[in-house]
Amino acid sequence: MSSGRVLALARHEYRAAWRSRILLTLVAILAATTFVSVLTAALDYRGQLADYQAYVQAATADGVTRIPPSPLALLSLLRGAMEYVEILGAVIALALGYLTISRERANGTLPLLRSRPVTPGEQAAGSALGALAVLSTLVASTAVVAVLCLGVIGRDWPSSGQGVQLLLAYLAAVVYMGVFYALGVVATARSRVATTGLMVALGVWLLVVLIIPQIGDTLDADNQVPGGLFAALGLDRNGETAVLAHFSGYEHVRNWIEEASVSKHFERFAFAMTDVKDKYRGFTLGQLLTEKRNDIGWLAFYATALGTALWRSFRRVPPTPQGGTA
Repeated sequence: MSSGRVLALARHEYRAAWRSRILLTLVAILAATTFVSVLTAALDYRGQLADYQAYVQAATADGVTRIPPSPLALLSLLRGAMEYVEILGAVIALALGYLTISRERANGTLPLLRSRPVTPGEQAAGSALGALAVLSTLVASTAVVAVLCLGVIGRDWPSSGQGVQLLLAYLAAVVYMGVFYALGVVATARSRVATTGLMVALGVWLLVVLIIPQIGDTLDADNQVPGGLFAALGLDRNGETAVLAHFSGYEHVRNWIEEASVSKHFERFAFAMTDVKDKYRGFTLGQLLTEKRNDIGWLAFYATALGTALWRSFRRVPPTPQGGTA
């Protein structure tokens, strides 16, 4: 495999993707929704932060020495942004995968590429690398918008430790979107009509992103009460574990349903990294990664499986002989 040819194909994929009006429209929608979501949360956070700082000043003036730490969680303001990546980001990745195949079919550029000594593996690697560059650019842009909203509007900047957690969450977002890109490519490449493949991919998206997670959330006893059933009962993590031990069979079935969705694994990991769930606040990075190792494993599994399927889709086309026209 030639790295030069792979990089050339990746550059072609990257440039072509940003020329698509459909993709640019979806990206603009994601950026706008991310901005509005974080802006709204940051404005509320700023008020709460000011109240806490006023309390600290008053307590210090009164000679209070034991001041409780702030109950605020800065990164939790990104919950909406992560949910938009989970839902809309997956659609963008599907559209990118669809465009990878449909664009080449419509423009007739694929035969030109195959007139060169390019193997199916190089085509797959180049397309995937270019797509990951597009997705990374998109995710990095939304991350910058989100962090600027936290600092400028919320008047509180992430610490270095929080920055690492945020980086891991957005890296997981790139992997997650890469899975749906591969799905879009595979579904479109295996369909005689490109739009049919897109419809199939969107059907899978609907099932994996919306239906299965909703079923799992509905079956979760802790979601039946606002703020959490176990929190309302005053139970800590050990108490929650003790109660659920009596319903182990039910919990196994519910977890199996949720684990069938790659979206749920991304959500669990991203929410843990951004302090959305109260139970993970105060964990060290090592503890978080240990706690979320199952979700990391499933994300890696889905990425490997769909990446292999993408490679096989390109492999169906015979490689161009090395004596092809340069």
